[in-house]
Amino acid sequence: MLSSSRREDPKKASAFRALLLLVGAVSLGIVRVPAVKAADVPPSRQVVIVLRALAYDGNLKSRAGPTVNIAILHKKGNSASEQMGAAVTQAFMSRQSTLVTGLPIAISRLAYRTPDELKNSIVESGIDLLYVCDGLESDLDAIKDITRQAKVLSVGANREQVEKGLSLGVVEMDGKVAILVNFQGSRLEGVSFSSDFLGLTSVIR
Repeated sequence: MLSSSRREDPKKASAFRALLLLVGAVSLGIVRVPAVKAADVPPSRQVVIVLRALAYDGNLKSRAGPTVNIAILHKKGNSASEQMGAAVTQAFMSRQSTLVTGLPIAISRLAYRTPDELKNSIVESGIDLLYVCDGLESDLDAIKDITRQAKVLSVGANREQVEKGLSLGVVEMDGKVAILVNFQGSRLEGVSFSSDFLGLTSVIR
């Protein structure tokens, strides 16, 4: 973790310590993670960490309006992707009372068909964070072009998606839960993660 001599906001410092404890507990096995396929972290655990990570975007309040709008994107017609979309949506809905930097969150689910349809949905719904499910790997270039133009934080469901340009992911690395950040991708999406937060993550530059 990066050290700093500046005075920290007590609430943010407390939240940061909670994030440290959460990631550490999952990694050490103190918090049990159900058996899933390799490199997967259960949606319920991903969502908790993603929402806490979102609070470390210094540009969030300038990107979002009075509500942080979160959308889960699945591939239309791909049953595995649709199932993941349902599971991730349910996990976010279970946290719907969470406030992120004092802002309420709203959850929606989108089916990916075409880039133009996705772009229109993001603009019309004022999406601030887009969770990209498995099954959309062949569409990542189009999706990240849209999130970068619209200044929407993209969250990948797996490590490969983040390595290919999505901004953030909660993944399994070397048998441990890790927060993976694509630094260039996040900057292009208008996201400014704090140095303290980046010190807790694995950063792709």
